[in-house]
Amino acid sequence: MTDRGATKNVGLRVATPAANLLLLGVLVGVVLSSTSVAVRGGALGVVVLLAGWSGVPVRSFLRSLRFVLVFAAVLFVAQALSIHEGTALIDRFVRITDVGLLAGAGMALRFLVILASSFLFVSVVDPDRLAGALIRWGIPYRYGYLLILSLRFVPFFRRELRIVREAQSVRGLRPSVRSMKRIRRAIRYTFVPVLVSGLMRVDSIALSMKGRCFGLHRRRTAVRAERFRAVDIVVVCCVAALAGLAVVAARRGWT
Repeated sequence: MTDRGATKNVGLRVATPAANLLLLGVLVGVVLSSTSVAVRGGALGVVVLLAGWSGVPVRSFLRSLRFVLVFAAVLFVAQALSIHEGTALIDRFVRITDVGLLAGAGMALRFLVILASSFLFVSVVDPDRLAGALIRWGIPYRYGYLLILSLRFVPFFRRELRIVREAQSVRGLRPSVRSMKRIRRAIRYTFVPVLVSGLMRVDSIALSMKGRCFGLHRRRTAVRAERFRAVDIVVVCCVAALAGLAVVAARRGWT
């Protein structure tokens, strides 16, 4: 079970897995191929808008990416301080140039878009539908089921981590990572319980698969067929707009 709760099927949740895969691939391809900060910023804006359209609260979405945002800020500062080419904007204690700021913003946005779009994909795509689509495309169902397990363990570990933290709060424990001693304590009281819970779930899944003779047959039929819907047209239009924006930015030399 996922932790989507009673979220309605809207936006990308209704789109076919093929459309969501296409959108993810284009978003990643655009930010990797384009050198324009404007294009990467626009791609990040598209991800946030699509998250809100798909019923994912924007505030919750950004809160889930808070560590990603912190690391992106570190990348931005590191690039801005290490690149000294271009016109100097600050040249007193440290040298900060316009080229360094653009390079930092580009690196941070690339990192943000790749992880934010991947997180959105995992949040809105049902693993069963995705695995069914992969099986219909000719991928062996054993690999499709492996993908289902991988996607379903993402919300499982998030839920287990929340449970462990609530138990720690009740017992007056507040693990921190500000020193090596506190890091070891956090591993002991947070990482180990979550890992043990995950291993127990893996063991029960393995016994269940063995009891059902999983992998006995070479082929497996899909439960339902995916149909192309109106929301897929919206996704395709969004993909075309992103690709067109990247082409225009490359031809006109946008920074």
